[in-house]
Parts: sequence; C-alpha cells; structure tokens
Amino acid sequence: MKTIILILFTGLIGSLTMAQNCGEFLTNARGGVRYPWKFDNQSRSGLFVAGKTSQINIVCQEGKDYKISFSTSSNILKQLTFSITDENGNEYYSYGSNKAAKDVAAKKEFLLSLEKQKLTIKGNKNKIKISGDIDNLKLEIQKMETEAYNAQYAPKMYYEFTPAETMNLTVTITLNATEYKGCVAMMVINKVSEKLGF
Repeated sequence: MKTIILILFTGLIGSLTMAQNCGEFLTNARGGVRYPWKFDNQSRSGLFVAGKTSQINIVCQEGKDYKISFSTSSNILKQLTFSITDENGNEYYSYGSNKAAKDVAAKKEFLLSLEKQKLTIKGNKNKIKISGDIDNLKLEIQKMETEAYNAQYAPKMYYEFTPAETMNLTVTITLNATEYKGCVAMMVINKVSEKLGF
C-alpha cells in the first residue's frame, strides 16, 4: 500500500514539475520582447500530451502590428501542428500539416493535364497560349516546392501581420504523437503600426 501511495505521489510531483516548467516557457520567451514591441496578455503556455488539441481565440486590433510565435519542447516539435484561422475559416498560417505537399501534387497533376491538352490542340495561336500557361505553372510549382521544403526543414515558427480591421483569430495547436508530452508556448506581441504617408 505504501508503495502505491509513493508511486502516485511521485507521479503527481512529476506532473506538477512539468506544468511549472511549461509556465516558465512563456516567461523565458517574454524576456526577449524588445521595444517598440509589447507583450500581449493573450499569450498562453501549457503542457500537451499525446492527442491533445487546444484552441485559443485572439482579438487583433486595427492600427497595430502583431507577431504570434511558438516555442515547444524539442521532443514534440515534429509531432505538432499549428494553424491560425479567422472566423470564416480562412487559414493565415500553418505548421506541420501536409497542405503544402498536397497543393504541389495538385498543381503537378494540373500541369500534366495541360501538357496532354497541348498535344491535342490544333492551331499555333492556341498552342502558344497554352505553352505560356505551362511555363507560368512550372515557375509556380518551383516556388511552391521551395516553400514546402522550407516549411519542412527550416520552419517559420511565427506569423507576423497587420490587420486591416479588428479581427478575431483562432489558434489551433495539436500534438499528434501517441506517447510524447511536452510544453508549448504561444506568445503574442504587438506594437502600434507606423503611420504611412502624410
């Protein structure tokens, strides 16, 4: 009986220690905020366990620049997905999803259909137009492949923007792993936008 109580007590202490460290994640990140940026109280940090999803709603005001950045325990970085969407479901930022790879595959499929279509077209004027479309699409695919590579091997762990009007955003964070746990911090900072023009 004493052994069971000791195991439970040790597990509880370990969980509390991990939770306290997760709070320090945000405190450490906050120390790096430099003028004119200001720490926003909408920032959050917490312990994530396998399969955990959290959604945080953020209000971003017109006339300010915002930066939303993420820091995580290194052991769960590859298993996390982040996304920032608006009220209509439009996605502004994503990390860890396969969306970029799927978009490239769809564009390549479209390119193949254009090349097949070119073979059946008669008339030089139409062939020149479709050749131009194919060349533009090839350039677009190259750019998308570079972005997909960077997203996988040199991920951008922040999103910086200036809202044209006050907007509500939803940040969704999911730990897709089956056995890991670790800390995640989402830090929001803002500053007054520089006035453009006269």
